[in-house]
Amino acid sequence: MFRATFRRLLATALAFSIGVFIAFSPFLGLHTIAATLIAFLFRFNKIAIYTGTFLNNPFLTLVPIIVASYALGALVLGRPLSIPAEGIELIKNPRLFSSDYYHQLFVQSWYVVEPFALGASLLSVICSLLAYPLTLWLLRKHRKRSIRTVDHSRCLLRLGWELTTRSQSTTPSGLLAWGPRYRSRF
Repeated sequence: MFRATFRRLLATALAFSIGVFIAFSPFLGLHTIAATLIAFLFRFNKIAIYTGTFLNNPFLTLVPIIVASYALGALVLGRPLSIPAEGIELIKNPRLFSSDYYHQLFVQSWYVVEPFALGASLLSVICSLLAYPLTLWLLRKHRKRSIRTVDHSRCLLRLGWELTTRSQSTTPSGLLAWGPRYRSRF
């Protein structure tokens, strides 16, 4: 039983860290599809992999992750953090009906895409490697706490206390409550 529980904790931590890897990957827009495919192909815990994947959400974390990815990639490649003046000029004065415009846009966008892709790939690896032991530690801690709660319940039962049912409960909310056993002598 212990080994099965330990394997489940390892599998859950692995699924979460793979979700984190997907969240930081440079393939924007394909995170959910990738998480679904990997979860079904390798039979991972779907809730854990989606939780890891949705660390990168468009409302709170997408912009900081993109900026950090670009900054890390530019740092590794030895490039400045600013966009070149030619790229900014293309954005300010678009010539939409010119094929030369699209060629220049492609060339200048590669100046931004390359550091972003490298930085996102590095962040994917680093963050997923950090997420696995952290998640495993948190799951073990949670497991120990839940075992202590069960052991506490058994100890109280041995001392003559039992969990009363909803109909016998004296709590105002009607929830289950601990109370002394009432034994009739008749």
